[in-house]
Amino acid sequence: MKKMVRNLLLGTSLAGMALLTAAAQDRVEESSTGKSFETQTVFTHNGSQYAQKLTGVTVRKKLVFKVYAMAHYMQDPAAGSKEAALESILSDGKAKQITMVFVRDVDRQKIQDAYRDGFKENATAEDLKKMQPSVDQFVSFFSSDVKEDDQFVLHWLPGGVVIANVQGTEKPEIKDPLFARTLWSIWFGEDSIVRRNDLVSRMIP
Repeated sequence: MKKMVRNLLLGTSLAGMALLTAAAQDRVEESSTGKSFETQTVFTHNGSQYAQKLTGVTVRKKLVFKVYAMAHYMQDPAAGSKEAALESILSDGKAKQITMVFVRDVDRQKIQDAYRDGFKENATAEDLKKMQPSVDQFVSFFSSDVKEDDQFVLHWLPGGVVIANVQGTEKPEIKDPLFARTLWSIWFGEDSIVRRNDLVSRMIP
């Protein structure tokens, strides 16, 4: 009887360890900040469900200071070269998601200024003029100072639909394909503000 109980307890313990291992494997850590992210996400909007897989993680630094850890997700990401991965991410048609977890406090004005600078650096003057209303609306979403561990989640859905969740509050959607591509170019364009190769590392065999 004692042996049976011991075996049962041992079996339960091993099962618990297996569950913990599986849970650990379902998350990936950004090593420099210690922030971890799920390897898969599901987002539902207007009755449509989008399953997305992690393509990579990185950190945003300003000078020597870490600002936020970042993860990127994509619907059905295809394996291939770095160039192919970047181009597919900057193309409309598949759902994509950026998740940012802040590791320091940031003033709202600095966040707004950073986004405005990002759009200017990744668009021509003509394109910036076309999407200025979308840029103004988007920047207005960031109306509060950010505290450590606050999150921003950005979604780019097929058709150029961008939905921002700022510090737990979902904002109205912006439908503007040019705006969506330019927004993603802040991190995935040639003048990326992060190590963009890290954000596609899981798409490269």
